[in-house]
Order: sequence, then C-alpha cells, then structure tokens
Amino acid sequence: MNCMTRCLITGASGFVGSNLARRLCADGWLVRCLVRPTSRLELLESLNVDFAYGSLDDPASLRNAAAGVDVVFHLAGRVAALRSHEFTRDNVEGTRQLAKACALQSAPPAFVMASSLAAGGVGTLKTPRRESDPDRPVSAYGRSKLAAEQAAIEAAGDMPMTFIRPPMVFGQGDRARLQMFLGMKVLPVHVSPGLRRFPLSVVHVTDLCDALVRIAQRGERITGRDAPHAAPGTGRYYVAADRHVTYAQLGVLAARAAGWAVAPLPLPKPVFWFAGSLGEVAGRLRGRPGIVNLDKVREATAKGWVCCDDKIRSQLDYRPAAPLEQRFAETVAWYRHHGWL
Repeated sequence: MNCMTRCLITGASGFVGSNLARRLCADGWLVRCLVRPTSRLELLESLNVDFAYGSLDDPASLRNAAAGVDVVFHLAGRVAALRSHEFTRDNVEGTRQLAKACALQSAPPAFVMASSLAAGGVGTLKTPRRESDPDRPVSAYGRSKLAAEQAAIEAAGDMPMTFIRPPMVFGQGDRARLQMFLGMKVLPVHVSPGLRRFPLSVVHVTDLCDALVRIAQRGERITGRDAPHAAPGTGRYYVAADRHVTYAQLGVLAARAAGWAVAPLPLPKPVFWFAGSLGEVAGRLRGRPGIVNLDKVREATAKGWVCCDDKIRSQLDYRPAAPLEQRFAETVAWYRHHGWL
C-alpha cells in the first residue's frame, strides 16, 4: 500500500480511533471517519479527515461510507452494557452490517477489526493467551466480541479480514484510565482485585496504532470462505507492551509518572462483587452502565489477562516503541496539557 491509501475508521471519535486517525494522516493516508451527527469531534477537529455521517445500524450509510476505500478499520463497539442484548446489537449485529456493506463493494476493502483479549479469555504468566488457543471468554463483553468476529467472517464472503485482540489500552485521550489517575490523586492507594497477584498485559495506544497499520499493510488475512478450513488463530493477532505487569505494579507505574507515591491495596474478591452489585443497581436506576458493574467484576476476578504477542512480532516486526515508564509519562503529560489531570 502506498502513502495515498484510502481508509474508513469506525469509532473514529473515540480514544483509539482518534489516535489512529492522527497516525494515518501523518503517514499520508486519505482518512474517512464514520461518525454520528451527535458525535463529539474535538479529538478530530485539527486533522485533515473527511466525515461520513451514519451508524452501524444504518446499512445505507455504511455502504456509502465504505465506498472506494482500500482498508476499513473497525474500532467502534460497546464496552459496557446494562443488558447483554445491547452488546449483541452494537458489537455483533453492528459488525455484521458493516462487514456486509464492505463485502458488497465492487472492490471489497481489507477489513481490520479491533476485537479484544476478552474474546479469547483468561491468560496467565505461565500460560499466556495465544492465537491458536481455544477461545473461552468469561464475560458478556468478551462473548460479544468473539461473536462479532464470527459475524464478520459469516458476512465476509471473499473479503480479506484480520482481527487484532488488544489487552487493556491506555494513553493520550483515554478517559477510562483517567479515572484511575483521578482516584489516586485524591487518595494515595491503588486498589487491586484479590489477595493474589493479578497479572495482565497492557498496550499503549501509539503502539496499538502502529500494530493496526502494520496489519493493514501486510497482516495475515482470513476470508469467510477459507475460515472453515483455516488453522486455529489464522487472521488473528495479540499485541502487548514491552512487558507484562501486575495490576498493583500498573498503579505504581502510573502514579510514579504523575510524581505521586501510592500504596497498592489488595482487597478480597467479595468486596469487588459487592461493589459490582451496587454499580449494577446504580446503572439501572440512571439508565446507563457504570465503570464498575458485574460484567467488569467477572473480568477483574479472573486469574489474569496476559497474552503472548510473538506472532505479530515475528510476522510483522512489531515492537513497542518505548517502555511502559515512558508511555505513562507521555500519558500524564497529555492529560495535564489538556486540563484533564
């Protein structure tokens, strides 16, 4: 692909999507962003991008948005829901409609979808999750991302597609991890689920965007017609930072980057189940899911979320461009520059 590659990004107004749009514009791509009329576009306003107005439940808008592009980066999706059917509607059926719209193009684009480590399931330091492992999601969110992958394959026909399954993503523009920083700023402790070490992989958004570009340019593909006969893990990649950490270490690294000292505070798992139940009730009362809910507690009380990214390193020469300490420092600097922290 040359520097004038045309692409469509779904979820472009969000955290990962806006960072990817910025990276692609800097590389000389022609970037089209699928946004709703009500989307907040402040993270995209300074970029030279085209806007296609529509949504994943509007097939006509998807066909128009995908017309003439070489690559579709599908990043849109729901990460929290009050009821499982909301995950199905937005993650599964939305992906199906987008894949159909792309497959109907006279020259179908390459389809690159950001899925999640949650679609694969739990991984530990001893047995990190690999692409060829059987998928065993433990949460409704994870099951919906796995079903979204399958829906895309079913709708794809001969359209080439690749799925990337990132772990926890952090970096500039990330409002989810911002809550962790704000909490530690008020109270110098970092709460960790369970009394045992909770290992996890993370990835900085800049490194994830680099991985997405590499996949778009020369990643392994799978098509709907090939899927029944393909080897396990074909067309899928895990990606991670320079090293794995525990959740306690994650908080210490983040706080140190902000110039604070915090103490890790491991709490028994029943405390998290209680907090998740309260969050579930509060979410239903106000009509929108909170940061803490039962589905997130299912993920937080698993044995760990560790993945092995040897495949993308060996096939696509992916390497994190900086260590976690530098990445957290960059994240804090962005938060402070934009008045978030």
